[in-house]
Amino acid sequence: MRKFHIYIGIFILGFITGSSIINAVNGIKIEKLIFEKEAYRMNNIELSEKVSKLNESLKNKPQRVVTEIIVHINNADNKLAIEIEKYVKEKLYGLYGKEVEKIDPILIKNIFDGRVLTIENKKIILKVNFIVINTIIEIYLDIHEKNSLEE
Repeated sequence: MRKFHIYIGIFILGFITGSSIINAVNGIKIEKLIFEKEAYRMNNIELSEKVSKLNESLKNKPQRVVTEIIVHINNADNKLAIEIEKYVKEKLYGLYGKEVEKIDPILIKNIFDGRVLTIENKKIILKVNFIVINTIIEIYLDIHEKNSLEE
């Protein structure tokens, strides 16, 4: 009977250990899915606001206006790129629906060039390579991680 209790104890211990491992693995997957869901939700909100602003601008003005902002980021992993893109689009949100001729590219460059962002406890320095301004504004950025020696 004592051997039976030992086997039952080992079985329960194995069951608990296996459950913990499965929970940890699935927790990582769930965290990734939550992050993707948040990115899609932010994209959806941004697109709906952009559509409403563009509709207002098209009703009032027949001129060429900004319809989209695209951020191209070199040297970044996916999560970092999404955070930087979200930051850039938040700063340039007021340009949607604005006439292309009235946009100052030097001002846009000065906003982001040399900017230091803290993302996931990393200091990231933005470097603007060039900006294309048309109905679609494209910003090409390089990023560099700031070392503690540079501070």
